Amino acid sequence: MKRLHPPLIQATDTVHACAAGITIADRAQALMDALPAIQRSEAEYLELGATGQLYRITPSDSVTPAIDATLMGVIYKSHFARQGSPSRTLYDQIRMAPEFGICPLCGQRNVATVDHYLPQTRFPTLNLTPINLIPACSDCNKKKLASVPTSAENQTFHPYFDELSNERWLIAEIQPSAPPTVSFEIRPAGTWDAVMTARVRNHFLVMGLEELYIAQAASEMADISYALEDIGAATGPDGVRLHLNSQFRSRHAHNPNSWKTALYEGLRDSDWFCAEGHRLIRNRSQINTMGVAQPAL
Repeated sequence: MKRLHPPLIQATDTVHACAAGITIADRAQALMDALPAIQRSEAEYLELGATGQLYRITPSDSVTPAIDATLMGVIYKSHFARQGSPSRTLYDQIRMAPEFGICPLCGQRNVATVDHYLPQTRFPTLNLTPINLIPACSDCNKKKLASVPTSAENQTFHPYFDELSNERWLIAEIQPSAPPTVSFEIRPAGTWDAVMTARVRNHFLVMGLEELYIAQAASEMADISYALEDIGAATGPDGVRLHLNSQFRSRHAHNPNSWKTALYEGLRDSDWFCAEGHRLIRNRSQINTMGVAQPAL
């Protein structure tokens, strides 16, 4: 979950670019005629988004009498997002904004698409509004689907508006088992209020981030198991802890709340893992995607 700078382009830019690529004259004119309504929706979005109140925007089934939600969806897909269209460069400008091309909604997978924070089918006036368009991986886009927030608490994270703080809030817990089991939880940052805490937890649930991070953590531990065994054999628990702390500090410097930062912090702070658990990673069991040990077949 990473903050992004809001797009520098506005709805006026995307509407003009799309209209320039539409060869059906009546459709192009209808889109241009809809620009004032689209601009009003953009202004409302910017005002409510800044205060975490996008759930207050009323859904609709049309932009103007001449453009309903279905036609607006066609304009988005066939003109704004289509390869080779005059507006495709604006689409790509939004899609490629995240650092290293990593999805800001999960912080793990590669961006592959652009997600409508408020969905196309329910908010057609926002279909071409850049501030409503979030670069995302395919999995996050699919998990969110066309869900519409109905309260402040059940809104998901919005990368253009929400600042989650660099204070540590993603925590990994290590449970003694063979192999070790990892779980992730949210520890509210001191700057969060109750609404932000509920929103982050809702985002984790909707996007399935705990399951994703558990699977990635299991793979990461398998990757480092041989090195930890060598370090433990040579220098004991203190040497293992020192190595894990170095890994934690490196990841914390880049992203204080990545799953890797949380994992290495949790491993470092577990006396059991530093003394014994690191030798149990290569157990004759398999770790399923929920982080639960299962007997090998």
